[in-house]
Amino acid sequence: MGYFAILAAVIAGYAMMPPWIIAACALALTMLSYAEHAHLYRRAHDAGLSDAAWSTLLRSGWNGLVAAGVGYGGGVVLRLLG
Repeated sequence: MGYFAILAAVIAGYAMMPPWIIAACALALTMLSYAEHAHLYRRAHDAGLSDAAWSTLLRSGWNGLVAAGVGYGGGVVLRLLG
């Protein structure tokens, strides 16, 4: 499912859509990560590790932002080369 969000960023870059689509794809990737690992976040919160769970979720968001940005940039490069 995450590949579809990255593919959407690549297609958006190829279609020269506005760059805010990067944030939308990053949010989708972060939400997918949370949906897959929600039980672990709840267990960490119950164990008193809320800070660790929060920082892990933030890092997941940054990773999604990087993945979407690189995908968007790759789509732009494909457009310019084509």
